[in-house]
Amino acid sequence: MTRWQIIRWWEIRRIPYNAALFAIGYASILGMDWQMEKVLPPGDDAVEPIGLFFGIIAYALMANLCYTAGWIVELGIRKAGEAQARTLARRLFAWGFSLSCLLTTAPFWYGLLFWLLQRKGAHG
Repeated sequence: MTRWQIIRWWEIRRIPYNAALFAIGYASILGMDWQMEKVLPPGDDAVEPIGLFFGIIAYALMANLCYTAGWIVELGIRKAGEAQARTLARRLFAWGFSLSCLLTTAPFWYGLLFWLLQRKGAHG
């Protein structure tokens, strides 16, 4: 594969990658909000809305920066052997995608932990 074919391979997958992270992130934030509504006083926000907005933007930028590192690494290691670089690139994509999806569920787990701790505190 040429350099541009490698970059194209990665970039074609960027849109589905971002769509998946968006869907997971949206569901995760909704789950966090739902859990925290159960233990917060009415009118209190689980997270400050402006902080959530900037957190989402920062997360999206960092996720895409890390995604870009995938094809940069592949281009860097292909000197060691193109077949090995391609195999490693596919593994990097799969690992990176899996880790990104897991990390994107963090708000849900935060909400669950908050809910559990609040329930434990309320029940003694």
